[in-house]
Amino acid sequence: MKIAITQRIDFIKNRNEYRDSIDQALIKLIISTGHSPLLVPNSLIQDDSSDMLENWLLDNNPEGILISGGNDIGQYSDRDRTEKYIYHWALKESLPILGICRGMQIIGLLNASKLKKVIGHVNKNHSVLNISKSEESIKNSYHSFSLSNCPKDFDITFLSKDGEIEGIKHNKKKIFGIMWHPEREIIFLKEDINFIKKVYG
Repeated sequence: MKIAITQRIDFIKNRNEYRDSIDQALIKLIISTGHSPLLVPNSLIQDDSSDMLENWLLDNNPEGILISGGNDIGQYSDRDRTEKYIYHWALKESLPILGICRGMQIIGLLNASKLKKVIGHVNKNHSVLNISKSEESIKNSYHSFSLSNCPKDFDITFLSKDGEIEGIKHNKKKIFGIMWHPEREIIFLKEDINFIKKVYG
């Protein structure tokens, strides 16, 4: 299955360049789950026209979408517009969607949630409760913002010990969000690999 993965934007000051980039570990993670990564450019929406991006999606025919982490929402409008468009396009095409960290925040904002500032969630490992299994596990955390409420038509799947929303899933469609970064584990966790396989299976 081809998974279209959105990319962060990095500004290289001494070259005056804006670059799309992705953590190589995320590519390895997707390949380890048996899927093929397809990187989404952030430069295809021009003058508020989405034609180039839509044509790119039709030409490449992804079978799933992953909205990746990195960058705060609002930092780069090109990325914001790209991810909003690709989310709605995936809904229209009934494709499975996974949002990681920022990606879950995007999903939340597009479904009547809001963001709030959080303390103690940057560069931390903390205990997260899997609500359906009543089991706790240790997850990494690299975010300064969290969803303030559960998005419309979603259920909360994971909670941190301090009560922040760490995972969501749509109650009818294959749309999932998690706030941790499975790709940042030195050795990918079996539970994360199985989860990603479930999203796109």
